[in-house]
Amino acid sequence: MKTVIIIGSGIASLVAAHKLADHLNVIIFTKSAYIESNSASAQGGIAAALDKEDHPIYHFQDTLHAGKGVNDEWLVKSITEKASYLIHELEEMGVSFDKQDGYYALGREGAHQKSRIVHVKDQTGKTIVETLWERVAPRVTVYEHAEVTGLIKKGSVVTGICTLEGEWQADFVVMATGGVGQLFEVNSNSPTATGEGMFLAYQAGAVLKDLEYIQFHPTILKGKHSILMSEAVRGEGGYLVNGKQERLLGRYPQGDLEGRDLVSAVLHEAMLQGEAIYLDVRHLDYFSTRFPFLYQACIREGIDPAMKPIPVAPGAHFICGGVEVDQVGRTAVEQLYAIGEVACSGAHGANRLASNSLLEAIYFATACADHLVSESKKAPIVQLDDTSSLVRIDPQEHLLPKREELQQRMMHQVGIKRSQQELHEMLEWFDVYRRQPASCKQSTEDKGMFEIATFITRAALTREESRGTHQRSDFFATSSFWKERTIRFCSGKMSVVNQGGFCEHH
Repeated sequence: MKTVIIIGSGIASLVAAHKLADHLNVIIFTKSAYIESNSASAQGGIAAALDKEDHPIYHFQDTLHAGKGVNDEWLVKSITEKASYLIHELEEMGVSFDKQDGYYALGREGAHQKSRIVHVKDQTGKTIVETLWERVAPRVTVYEHAEVTGLIKKGSVVTGICTLEGEWQADFVVMATGGVGQLFEVNSNSPTATGEGMFLAYQAGAVLKDLEYIQFHPTILKGKHSILMSEAVRGEGGYLVNGKQERLLGRYPQGDLEGRDLVSAVLHEAMLQGEAIYLDVRHLDYFSTRFPFLYQACIREGIDPAMKPIPVAPGAHFICGGVEVDQVGRTAVEQLYAIGEVACSGAHGANRLASNSLLEAIYFATACADHLVSESKKAPIVQLDDTSSLVRIDPQEHLLPKREELQQRMMHQVGIKRSQQELHEMLEWFDVYRRQPASCKQSTEDKGMFEIATFITRAALTREESRGTHQRSDFFATSSFWKERTIRFCSGKMSVVNQGGFCEHH
């Protein structure tokens, strides 16, 4: 039986593991406890056209509209058409979505024409992860608190991984390491979302693309802990106000349910003018029962949502770019795959539609698993070069900044609104550290964060337009030239190439 190693323990990892466990020897490595992931923190739910008045074509249209015209349309069509089937599969695995009178209790979120978000109260991700874990854990080998520091290659093929404890061989390696939210001071992400998995794949020869598209969620609770206030709250009737109780999105067609890129930009401008931002739910009598987790989070912060508005601010939430993959999660490196937020499939374009993240993760986990089952029946690839090489993040190359300073600078200079001057200053700041030798051993995480932050900044400087989540104060309009271009990083070089399918460039 062939072996597949999956790095990460979010929904993409666990769905793939579930579908592979009866066919391959599955080993999961995660640098934390299995429950610590962005997936487990996902509150809103999963988008799917399940209502009789809805249709996958409407979901397709909403996804393209949110993505600002640069999504992979074939892929979006495939995902939205398969969404209802994937929801039913989750139910067969044991996930019990909220229902009312025998039908799905469908929530409404920003930039959706229809109510189409299936959910489990306000802890959908945690419920799905725990349900999958019960199914998966007895059938696979899991190493928790095991940090992967390198990939092993034989010729052009990835043949295993390296951890602090040793080397592990595999026929396939699947990256499911999540996003990069911890690069920013204010974020909604798990502490594990530091991006070094993305850089590890890059070092092995994978292509990174669309890194400038960082989505900021409009409503992060301002308190001792940065907790996401689900968009579903606004879908239920909550709205954003300033300190004078004035509605901030009232003049926009969809009000508080405009796309995340627009809402975050509006709030950012208000904050620059010195305004405080609040999410008002005082009129929602059922807030504590519909959103029990969020209600308790507010109470712990000393805020009673029934009595006063909730202080919020935008924070880094999701990266639309990542490791370039094809329709089954293949990267540019043989036997190396990427699924979930670490990957860039083109499904989200320049701005992800709300509640499409778990959907895309499940879709690609399923497609990747089906592909690997088929590939496992073939003869192994014969390599003329039998010499193995270790590709790892070297933490000793140069001095690294303190993580807190990196996060603060990324938030303020590479955040919601960017400019040439600030991006240039950020790159010069990176270069100061590159010129100084390391004085002590530094962590793999911090090295990966530094490199991915540099790539994001370079891509943001290069794209001279505003589109979706990438907003430039000095290039405020969209550009027909840049609509047809994507920015890629591969083999130590950055390139601007025409938009196109994965196979066109590899």
